[in-house]
Amino acid sequence: MPAAAELLRHPRRRHVSLALGAIAVLLTLAFAVPVGWSWWQGKQAQVSLEQAIVALQDEDVDTAREHVEDARAYADRGIASRHGLLGVLWRNLPVLSAAADDAVRMADSVDDLTAVAEAAMAVYPQISGDEGRLVTDGKVDLDLLDDVLGSFDEVEGRLADAHASLAAVEADAPLLGSTIAELRHDGLAGIRPVRRGMKTLAPIVDVLPSVLGSRGERDYLIAILNPAEQLFSGGTPLTFTPMSVRDGRIEMGEPQDTATHGVAFQPRFWPKVKGNPFHHGKLRIGTATFAPDWSVSGEEALRAWRSLRGKQMDGLIAIDVMALRDLVAITGPLDVPHYGEVSADNFVQVLIGNYDAIPDYRVRHQINQSLVPIFRDRFFRTGQFVEKFQAVRASARGRHFAVYLRDPAAQAAFSGLGLTGELSDTRHDYLGVFTQNAVPSKTDYWQNRTVTSDVRLEPDGSARVTTTTQIHNDSTPYPFEGPDPREGYSTRFATLSIGQFLPKGVRNVQARVDGEQFVPTLNDFYGRPFVRRTVAFEPQETREFAVAYDVPRAADVEADELTYRLDIDPQGLVRPSAISVTLHLPRGYQPVDLPEGWIELDADTIGWGGSALVETQSFEVRLALTR
Repeated sequence: MPAAAELLRHPRRRHVSLALGAIAVLLTLAFAVPVGWSWWQGKQAQVSLEQAIVALQDEDVDTAREHVEDARAYADRGIASRHGLLGVLWRNLPVLSAAADDAVRMADSVDDLTAVAEAAMAVYPQISGDEGRLVTDGKVDLDLLDDVLGSFDEVEGRLADAHASLAAVEADAPLLGSTIAELRHDGLAGIRPVRRGMKTLAPIVDVLPSVLGSRGERDYLIAILNPAEQLFSGGTPLTFTPMSVRDGRIEMGEPQDTATHGVAFQPRFWPKVKGNPFHHGKLRIGTATFAPDWSVSGEEALRAWRSLRGKQMDGLIAIDVMALRDLVAITGPLDVPHYGEVSADNFVQVLIGNYDAIPDYRVRHQINQSLVPIFRDRFFRTGQFVEKFQAVRASARGRHFAVYLRDPAAQAAFSGLGLTGELSDTRHDYLGVFTQNAVPSKTDYWQNRTVTSDVRLEPDGSARVTTTTQIHNDSTPYPFEGPDPREGYSTRFATLSIGQFLPKGVRNVQARVDGEQFVPTLNDFYGRPFVRRTVAFEPQETREFAVAYDVPRAADVEADELTYRLDIDPQGLVRPSAISVTLHLPRGYQPVDLPEGWIELDADTIGWGGSALVETQSFEVRLALTR
């Protein structure tokens, strides 16, 4: 007999069933209301904090502040749910009481994270936007900086508390455990990158006041680089200028233009940096920065400067014309001698792509000297400090900007932020292709480069790699009467020393230029092997440099898994290099999770690449044995 008919025949049984159903509904509500309410408040607080971050990225401080205030309201309501009727339910209902401690911990974590956002909002307007007062007309307000850095301890502490609260969540309550575990997982996933960022910033808190002269004067050398004439480190220095900092007050000395101060910048001796393979005999200060790592080139430049001026400097700041353009994009157009108003749109072309229009060296001297005030006036002018710092940090990732500091603690702190222009120290697969002018010219302005790496990975973690670098000298026709001089400002010919820096421990190295093999000399740069070859280019000529080698530790091996690791360092070119990596998988292996940007090319091949390598890349590709 159908159940409904049976109930109609027995009214008493029907009433009992209805009562049991009502009790079930009430129990469901009893469980659902506090769980749903607490979850809703925490989730809304999280959403509000995410919206605040987006608003700050859009430079909308007022909207960001409103979202943080909303997050605080949600966080407070979440904490309040421990009390009153909801608190009674949490503490006394059998299922909920088992989750009561977890509810407290999760509410505490939301409260701590909201406090972090509130601390950030108190500081942010003082260091960003047009009204930011941290840097005002060439002076860093050290008192305000002290307040900003002081808030760091509070933020770090609240983050640690939030992490501890979430980590202590047990998620073992009946029925509710899986839901609570999911909330815990999401919360920890959001906190971890923030804590890593704070760990990176922590050393800066300790050293920044001293770097800015809080404990006595600090002297730095500013090098303005020209990416139209490349060295392995980046552009050749156009101008050097001393800069002193005392109690936050920044003073710039007289710019020294390397192109027109010929007598001062004649080749000379200075003590080479130990182990630097690019320092041989006499050098000009403008060629002191051959080494691709700025921890070496920076020290060489400071030693060269002391040999010239007898002044011991505390560090060097290298910034090229591309990075200056990015500062101009933030701060607005400026006047340049001979050209008038220049904006970010035509900044690079005017300053280093138009030498044909200014054959007079005296005009070039004026233009070169104008670059230092651009850095001084734009970076250290009032307001927009966060925006400008973000711009130079992005430039540093593309090796257009670097800081070298002789104080080891300060150098380590800035290195943690990716500002020191050092090469990757990975012991796995590595790719770094750099060129430098073997014959002085400005033809790197037109250099088009494509680098392809073909990696055949073996089950033991080793790999055979073939890297091919194709360079096209995309120079315009020679604009003057008579023959091209093949060197100097106006030439369209290029002679490049092409260097490829290789993974550590490589074996069986082979090399060729345009298909013709040569016996490569394997050189050493502080444990990083490299090969190089000088190649001449006619206008509009394309040539190819290829190197093949065995990498013993391209991947880590663990049971039935391989983890292929690759680091790539860019060169700070006018036209960023195109890049392509093809990874052939060992038989039976398939990717577990492809990193962002990687794609499957076929059943046994994956790849990554793009038209512009604009920042250092680091990849981990996990592979699992499936058959």
